[in-house]
Amino acid sequence: MKKILLTTVIFCCFFLMHAQEQATEFNKKIRADSAKNAVSESEAYDSNINIEENKEKVGAEGEIDPELTVTRINFTGLKKTRKSYIEGKLEKFLGDSVAETDMHGLETALQLEGLFDDIKISFERLSDTEAALSVSVKEKITFIPLPFAMYSDSSMLAGGVVMDTNAFGRKDMFMVGAFFSANAKTGMAAFAKNAGESGIPGFSAFFSGSSSTPEINNMAEDVVLKYDAIYFNGGFSVIEKIGEYFTFSHGFSFKSVETDEISDFVGLAPESVKIASTSLSFGYSKSDWNGVFMSTNSASLSAEVGLTDSESGDLRYPKSFSFSIGEQHPLFFSRLRFYLKLAGHYGKNTHISTWASQSAGAVNILPSDFSTERIIGGNAGLEFAVTKLSWGMISIYGDYQLLYAKDFDKDYEFEYGPYGGMRFYLAKIAFPALAMGLAYNVPERTWRFSAAMGMSF
Repeated sequence: MKKILLTTVIFCCFFLMHAQEQATEFNKKIRADSAKNAVSESEAYDSNINIEENKEKVGAEGEIDPELTVTRINFTGLKKTRKSYIEGKLEKFLGDSVAETDMHGLETALQLEGLFDDIKISFERLSDTEAALSVSVKEKITFIPLPFAMYSDSSMLAGGVVMDTNAFGRKDMFMVGAFFSANAKTGMAAFAKNAGESGIPGFSAFFSGSSSTPEINNMAEDVVLKYDAIYFNGGFSVIEKIGEYFTFSHGFSFKSVETDEISDFVGLAPESVKIASTSLSFGYSKSDWNGVFMSTNSASLSAEVGLTDSESGDLRYPKSFSFSIGEQHPLFFSRLRFYLKLAGHYGKNTHISTWASQSAGAVNILPSDFSTERIIGGNAGLEFAVTKLSWGMISIYGDYQLLYAKDFDKDYEFEYGPYGGMRFYLAKIAFPALAMGLAYNVPERTWRFSAAMGMSF
């Protein structure tokens, strides 16, 4: 299993580095073609990404000298976002001449913030030697209350979450929420502060507590374990940004699990345990915007080592390793993109409460209550932007998924099957996407419906 993880990571890193270079060039061509079709010079500035085209267009009517140096960025439309925050993100675009300004990169940087809609960029003459970038935006709604209630199979789940994805106007995030059902009561709170651009580290902290009756399924969707438990979980991480594309984090967490000795499965009731852990994570992400989709390649590696004090008095040292690699880029034209994701998790001597779910293998073809100590999987497919509306964009997607994982009551199993559905990208709310889809597990001959809300926290 370890050799599989290592070989996969090395191969995919080389592949994704090359794919991102090709995606960036393709996106620049798309935006350049868009600029040629603009109905006015100011609209052309919104899409200029080629130096030679910039020189031709900004000097076409003699209004803006292409040799002027860009020394300032003026913003209109900022309400909640602090000007000092967004200026720090765009500081690298100052100092170049008008003709050399990377308008494509500037647009990508603004889109990556996830805070703005209806972005417009143009030049403004300040003096005989200086010019300013004029950036006009509409801010998305970032304070989001999400109450909900669901009823299924004679059971009901209700609760709500309140979150702010632009706290203090600096894209810090906080979330508090509670969920209630017949067999679970859960509360949680979290806060994350972005790492600064000048070496100032960020941090994240979280807390959750619950009283529940966990139910574990195997790959065939049979219930293999069900027990009563009281959970307490808390943690703190320091996050450091390294250059433009890399991040490093060091975290500490503590988890307490008090279980009932009575289980529906004789001899399988998990023991009560206290787990203290420390983790190291390294991440990479590089993106490029083409006006419809964001092209991104990303990779992450993490390792965690803990100390477990169980009710039996035995000390154990659980270890886990995980990785994730993703790539998405346009294919043939801007409304169609290819995506690929590979992910894996390897654990040893870990408590069942810390086992990974199917998402750790980047798949949707397993039961939602499936948990495992070891999994590797991936998906590859296509997504097509069907239409753009005032509130957002609708797309359809389809992929094929493969996984290799250790089942609860069996040895390793190989599963595979198709998955497809629809995504909704919201333009007015700082909440990346809503998705729903249907998966078919070929070996198990089982259909599964899934729905998800996308949020980076």
